[in-house]
Amino acid sequence: MMTTRKSFYVHVFMAVMAALALAWAATVAAGPTENCQAAKLEASADKAKCLLKAEADSVKSGNPPNIATCVANFEATFAAAENDAGPGVCPTEGDVSAVETLIDTSVGDVAVALSGSPCQKFPATGQTDPFRAGDDGDIEAGATLSYTDNGDGTITDNNTGLTWEKKSDDGTIHDKDTSYSWENAFAVHVAGLNTANFAGHNDWRLPNVKELQSIVNYQVPFPGPVVSSAFNTGCTPGATVLAGSCCGATDYWSSTTDAFDSDFAWTVIFHFGEVDQEGKNQISHVRAVRGGL
Repeated sequence: MMTTRKSFYVHVFMAVMAALALAWAATVAAGPTENCQAAKLEASADKAKCLLKAEADSVKSGNPPNIATCVANFEATFAAAENDAGPGVCPTEGDVSAVETLIDTSVGDVAVALSGSPCQKFPATGQTDPFRAGDDGDIEAGATLSYTDNGDGTITDNNTGLTWEKKSDDGTIHDKDTSYSWENAFAVHVAGLNTANFAGHNDWRLPNVKELQSIVNYQVPFPGPVVSSAFNTGCTPGATVLAGSCCGATDYWSSTTDAFDSDFAWTVIFHFGEVDQEGKNQISHVRAVRGGL
């Protein structure tokens, strides 16, 4: 028995020493590129741990997760890794927002899974600037805005589960400047996407007014467009839905009719992020959606 136990501890000791040797060798071999990558990974791990702790505190207190410190520390550390390395040294550069979205999405998925509830998360307004105690920017109620560009001309809202058509600046059916009457929003735009099996799907539809307003980011000021960067980035002339993401600070149709006067329907105006009504025979813009049914 003593021989067996001694042999076990010897093997453990040897395994630990071998692991330490490998770790030392990796440290010795690491150059500026590897150090930058490692620093970014460590920053990502710290943020994920911080977010999960915030979620745990939220469950116990019943208050929204306090993630401000998690975000600030991550962004500062991530930027420092690139600055310390210098231009062209890190394997990737300028990707803090993309990595942050991946971390937020993954942590959010874990939190939902552990809640035992299939319910989707109600998105926050995006406002983070407080103007008095207890206001929206102070409390930041709702789930942090989080979006994933699917690489096929669509964007998924990681909170609601809705998938949105991206807009372009290339004169196609997706062009941000193409407009329709309310009826043609259905009969021409949505029908055209479904006929073309856009992004591999034929269940595109016009969003209702609450769905459409859910992508407004009220931290973005006038003149807008008042949306998160996922919906308004790389919108250069000729940009396709694969190369860019356009919005335009203008009005978009919802599928929701004004109950007071059925000749009108509700729109969301991305100049201000406001909801308004417009005659169905007027011309407005369209961003199709799928899912959520």
